[in-house]
Amino acid sequence: MSTQRFTAEFKEEAVRQVVERGYRVPDVAARLGVSAHSLYKWVKAVSPDRSEQQSQELLEAKSEVLRLRSQLRRTEEERDLLKKGRAVLCQGTRVKYRFMNEHRHDYAITLMCRVLRVARAGFYAWLHEPVSDHAREDARLLELIEASYSASHGVYGARRIFGDLREVGEVCGLHRVERIMAENGIKPVRGYKKPRAIAGRPSIIAPNRLQRVFTVDAPNKVWVTDITYIRTWQGWLYLAVVVDLFARKVVGWSMKPSLSRELAMDALLMAVWRRKPAGSVLVHSDQGSQYGSDDFKRFCQANNLEPSMSRRANCWDNAVAESFFSSLKKERIRKRIYKTRDLARADIFDYIEVFYNRTRRHSHIGGVSPEAFETAAA
Repeated sequence: MSTQRFTAEFKEEAVRQVVERGYRVPDVAARLGVSAHSLYKWVKAVSPDRSEQQSQELLEAKSEVLRLRSQLRRTEEERDLLKKGRAVLCQGTRVKYRFMNEHRHDYAITLMCRVLRVARAGFYAWLHEPVSDHAREDARLLELIEASYSASHGVYGARRIFGDLREVGEVCGLHRVERIMAENGIKPVRGYKKPRAIAGRPSIIAPNRLQRVFTVDAPNKVWVTDITYIRTWQGWLYLAVVVDLFARKVVGWSMKPSLSRELAMDALLMAVWRRKPAGSVLVHSDQGSQYGSDDFKRFCQANNLEPSMSRRANCWDNAVAESFFSSLKKERIRKRIYKTRDLARADIFDYIEVFYNRTRRHSHIGGVSPEAFETAAA
């Protein structure tokens, strides 16, 4: 274990167990399978800055409270205004002006201009002339468009109607015709729908080399990987895992607030560092863009990993990874929403490294934990 390397993300979550959750260093070291000396060094590296950081965070929190109190009334007014004006948020400027005129005695004009993102001077100019020359011209063109549309029995689109208007001497642009038709719900009738994408097609990046053979006879032969979403009040937290099919052990993981290719690559990097496979390893995934990136393919080539991909929209081809996510959400998350991403990280870290890998009994491997199964097979 002394030669084992750990990623910065693993060290950070291990230190959180001691500093933030109050566990003793020997207990955390025993549960995570690291030496107490190493864990003491990790804690010591971050502890001197922690108290100063907490004091600074307290001062920042107090100033933030004062700032939020001053903004509370304005926020409440904007919230109430958005509830009433949500129907006009995506409408034209003059539609917003009509809404503002109807509610000018309930809210300040400056507030409505800021929320609806319109100019105050434009609103007062509209009061003197509610219907512009451009709007009158649009209404006249709409009658001609409807006449051409009816004459074609509803099969003409914007380009053919534009041709009819030009033929009778109207001077207008194609985009104006398209806009007027879209605003009034005028669409050409089509006899056939656009064909939908066919599910089940194999990937053009990497073939399905696994073929649902989820039982292997030795570790570091086949890994499966996938990504899932964890809900927090700060936004999504994305979790990528790498599972060794031999003992169903999670050998790599990564958690990030963004769904980028680094998320998948960091999880695979942790697996390579911790397992140090001697031979080639088959890495199976779905057809997500993270696994189809050029960086991911180069990483696999550099580390003697052979990529394999499920068929499109076929979750059964990657059933082991999906099963792990199902267990995580049923046994630990239980449909709750974490307050912060840090709380979600700590809880998921505890589930993977302390409970799932070292304690939880797995039915596929005879009712023992993944680590106990690997130890017995060694």
